Amino acid sequence: MTKTILIYPPFCTPASPPYSITNIYAFLKNNLPEDCELEVLDLNIDFHKMKLPGYQKYYRGIKQDYNPKEYDDVTKEYKRITKHTYSENNRRILDELEPEFFDEFLQKIIEKGPDRVAFSIVYSSQAFYAYTLIKALKELGIETIIGGPAVNKKLEEEADIKLSNELELLNHITGEEIDHRSLNCRTVLDFSIYNLDDYFTPEPVMPIRTTSACYYKRCTFCTHHNNTPYIEYPLENIKESIVRSRAKHVFIVDDLVHKKRLLDIAAFLGPLDITWMCQLRPSSEFDRKTLEMLSASGLKTIIWGVESASDRILKLMQKGTNKREIEKVLKDSHDAGIKNVVYIMFGFPTESEAEALKTIDFLKRNKDNIDLISTSIFGLQKGTVIYKNPILFGIKKITEEKRTMLEPKITFEVSHGLTTQHATDLRRKYKKTLDALSKYPRTMNFFREHMLWLSSVPKPY
Repeated sequence: MTKTILIYPPFCTPASPPYSITNIYAFLKNNLPEDCELEVLDLNIDFHKMKLPGYQKYYRGIKQDYNPKEYDDVTKEYKRITKHTYSENNRRILDELEPEFFDEFLQKIIEKGPDRVAFSIVYSSQAFYAYTLIKALKELGIETIIGGPAVNKKLEEEADIKLSNELELLNHITGEEIDHRSLNCRTVLDFSIYNLDDYFTPEPVMPIRTTSACYYKRCTFCTHHNNTPYIEYPLENIKESIVRSRAKHVFIVDDLVHKKRLLDIAAFLGPLDITWMCQLRPSSEFDRKTLEMLSASGLKTIIWGVESASDRILKLMQKGTNKREIEKVLKDSHDAGIKNVVYIMFGFPTESEAEALKTIDFLKRNKDNIDLISTSIFGLQKGTVIYKNPILFGIKKITEEKRTMLEPKITFEVSHGLTTQHATDLRRKYKKTLDALSKYPRTMNFFREHMLWLSSVPKPY
């Protein structure tokens, strides 16, 4: 008999149970021999509930007495405290000191008697704590495995083995190559493996992924798909996962879902009487009729990748959208009763100040159809179309600065347009203007899942 523990390490937002290890757990449960034990540990939620019990209590209880101003003030304070907490713990790890709750977490793992521990690294912010645990477990003779989109060289060097997916993990645990024809791929997620009352939301929000990757894969700034083949998961598995979870709220966490697929999902979500949200590209396929059908199925919030109101910049991004279409989609979505969150990116290579201001003017003009604005500054990532073809995007120099734990920090110089600093200064200059356009508290960008239960509040803002 062998025992494997799947771990989701600190630090990331403790709003929902982790999709990654939930999915891996379900697949392995279906296919491991009976003498192979399996457990999960969400150490991220454990850390937050131990460190910040007062905030956990507040977010769990705001449904009874929600006040937008109070929410904004509390969440600003929460962000400040967590930023300091994460930074201090990461600094301790770099100084070869133990982070907070390290002894408790290590003991918790040891008491379960695992033969191996597999870490899911979804965000780079999880690398520090994972590194310390991996190092300690190796010293105790426990095998350590890493996987996930944010795995870096430092973790690869410390862990015993890096694996790319759940099939590789299955083969490793069993010690043999599993015949694909014998696999049980009816992966139905089981969120009952967590205490859902632990999460920092008034009501649990279940993360559900319906595909393996983004179907579009053309955005020049993006690496999310990471050349992963696009596979659509069986609708019956998705439906059963939601039914089994008894969820009232669902977040479809796919980077993008096309119209037909989304309508197929909506067809079975409607009768389940749940509220849900998703992330989409504001393209013309989402017409008024489609959005009304989605709204009728319980879709309450859409996070739109608007990025810019400059058609030139959108073309450089290869978003497949234009300003006129975006404007219409936002209006149709609003008129269909859906809350619109818009992602905006400043400082895309060659973007001028005039183009950035044009985007701000666009947001002002469409404020009636926008509920929350989320802004970011462009960051160059290795592996993107832009990184591979810098000259085409006006980038004349790329610098990679080595870091102790994380992958190298990438900075760049442009031949023309806004610099990163200029874009940052411009966003700061117009912060009050942009904040005033959002109907929901601006800080709700930190806990977007909270927008789902707010759909049932008479005065959400």
